[in-house]
Amino acid sequence: MAQGETGSSDVLSGPAAISTLTVPPTLANAVPSELQTTNEQSVAIEIPPASIADDESFTTALTDIINAAYGEAEAGIFKPGYSRTSPSDVATQLRAGSLAVATKSSPVSDNTGGLTSGRIPLGCISIRKLNKTRAELGMFAVAMSQRGTGIGRDLIAWAERWCRDELGGPGVAVAQLELLVPTHFEHAFKVRIGAWYARLGYQIVGRRDFALDYPHLAPLLAGPTEYRVLEKTLV
Repeated sequence: MAQGETGSSDVLSGPAAISTLTVPPTLANAVPSELQTTNEQSVAIEIPPASIADDESFTTALTDIINAAYGEAEAGIFKPGYSRTSPSDVATQLRAGSLAVATKSSPVSDNTGGLTSGRIPLGCISIRKLNKTRAELGMFAVAMSQRGTGIGRDLIAWAERWCRDELGGPGVAVAQLELLVPTHFEHAFKVRIGAWYARLGYQIVGRRDFALDYPHLAPLLAGPTEYRVLEKTLV
């Protein structure tokens, strides 16, 4: 699941991120990239070391970002009380090397909220290799405080670059994502994020009934819902 650059959650939604992801070791060795936010603050995007999962404050902060993002992106889709993820699930994915995370540095002191890593999470995106030429992107979220800084677009670009480099190169590698969309009403956020993905070059290649494919989650839905499979051949 993910979200677009329209908000605290550049959120893409889909079943991919519902289960714990595992990614080949090569992903965990990906080289970090640097970017500048609009306030001239240095931000790093990388697959962080697995040890960061032991930083409880970091994993809790990242979990809060994801749940806040999806709370907005999937409002009205799930029944009240639904949460997208948990600190234990986020920690598992961090240990597996399946989450690319955007962070900023912070002095290790009492005013960091107990962070021991010296990094503050700003957003994330998961990458799951499906086969030799295709990977699935999910768990895409950006902190509300970072709206309009371009971090959402940079996370997508970072993930696409990894896919292109690891999955056969330009014209061969394919990035796939899934967008959860209610069919009983028009969801304004989903309309916006769908248009955002289209501008980035993603095309709808399939539609599936979420309740049929994920019956264990069906009772959590507020109404009929489909998930749309989008993909992009990377150049």
